[in-house]
Amino acid sequence: MNTTFAAVIEDHLELKRKNSTLDGDMPLDRYHIDDPFENHPLFKSEEQARIEDTLDGSEPDINAETVLAWPPVVEATEEPADPEDSFWGRSRDFDWGD
Repeated sequence: MNTTFAAVIEDHLELKRKNSTLDGDMPLDRYHIDDPFENHPLFKSEEQARIEDTLDGSEPDINAETVLAWPPVVEATEEPADPEDSFWGRSRDFDWGD
């Protein structure tokens, strides 16, 4: 059973075998770049981010005013809108323009 994926893998391995002798004459190491995401803040663990936050020797300033409460408290100051006037209250039939 020869699938397209298997054929591509076989082609890749054959090309790799053919080119394995070229590394001495034409090394590719100088074209290799470091991973730009290695030290990116989005890819750090929470533990690593906390360690880096305290490297200067002081704890980060976290107090009740800077921490957001969840769920947010919203005071209802207006009368609730009529549901018929909202997006979900209107008919969603398609207007063919007749």
